[in-house]
Amino acid sequence: MSRQQRLGVLRQLMQEQHLPAVLLTDRFSKYAVTELYSASGYVLVTPADLWILVDGRYSAECRQNNPDVEVLTLTAENPLADVIKRLIPGKPLFADASQLSHLAWQALEKQCNVTLQHRDMSFLRVHKYPDEIAKIREAAAIADRALETVMPLIRPGISEKTLADHLEMAVRQAGGSKTSFDTVVVSGLRGALPHGRPTDKKLMTGELVTIDFGAVYQHYCSDMTRTFALGNVSAELKAIYDTVLLAQQSARDAVRPGIRCQELDAVARDIISAAGFGGYFSHNLGHGLGLDVHEAPALSPQNAQPLEPGMIITIEPGIYVPGLGGVRIEDDVLVTETGSEVLTHSPRAWKDICF
Repeated sequence: MSRQQRLGVLRQLMQEQHLPAVLLTDRFSKYAVTELYSASGYVLVTPADLWILVDGRYSAECRQNNPDVEVLTLTAENPLADVIKRLIPGKPLFADASQLSHLAWQALEKQCNVTLQHRDMSFLRVHKYPDEIAKIREAAAIADRALETVMPLIRPGISEKTLADHLEMAVRQAGGSKTSFDTVVVSGLRGALPHGRPTDKKLMTGELVTIDFGAVYQHYCSDMTRTFALGNVSAELKAIYDTVLLAQQSARDAVRPGIRCQELDAVARDIISAAGFGGYFSHNLGHGLGLDVHEAPALSPQNAQPLEPGMIITIEPGIYVPGLGGVRIEDDVLVTETGSEVLTHSPRAWKDICF
């Protein structure tokens, strides 16, 4: 049902903007309107027709999953340009273009004799349908279970990389197909790296350790961050944690339909700035979440878009002080008709790990 609704939304846009044909190339946009989940292949949409264009590796699966859609097989003798020229001869063609190289773009323009223009199709995925919300809720629950499983391993002496490896295995054992991005584990001074990759550095007493990861369940993602203390840490690190926790809690509580993304960002940013750490909050408050781990809307100081029911966003303020360390706390939040629902439930209050 949701794919038919999305196709209807796309065709309505096509009618309003006089777009005679749209070529979807992005993996997530293709899946939004068909059962094609692959970096390869294309979906071609006109006001009346819908085609899946794939090579022989995917054609049988696509026909099985999309019985009402015509699937055309691309070959060396039947390349994309020839197929498009035959299906929409001489018509302007609009594409999301994220999977089209510059050479492929030029070839389509030249060989098909079409005017090719870029259109961002991410709007198709901003609002989640009930079946999608259920899958993201389960992806969040899988992340919660995985973190609970590895908590006994968070001790001085284990390396960042080993901890990340255990967490990724725990995600699969808890029901996820994989992690939704490369797991972040940073400790000590490396905590000042918002997206630092785990290394062979071992966790040490008196440090903070930040873990940022997510789970994929039936193609849908979760994204969660927690920061823990390994024994007694400095008063300054504890103050940073308390500031981030207050900013994150305040922003979560403020999520509701109608609030603008920039207003929500300001809720957390103002608290961090008032505590004297404004220069160390170096990214947006959060982002949309769905088939991709980073989707619209961006919870940035520049984005005036209001939140609407059905959006799922992350709330993830952080403070990163070079030479000292860092803290980030992140949850996944569904915007409801009356407010919000937090989907990730791992404890976020100060956790002083004893050993």
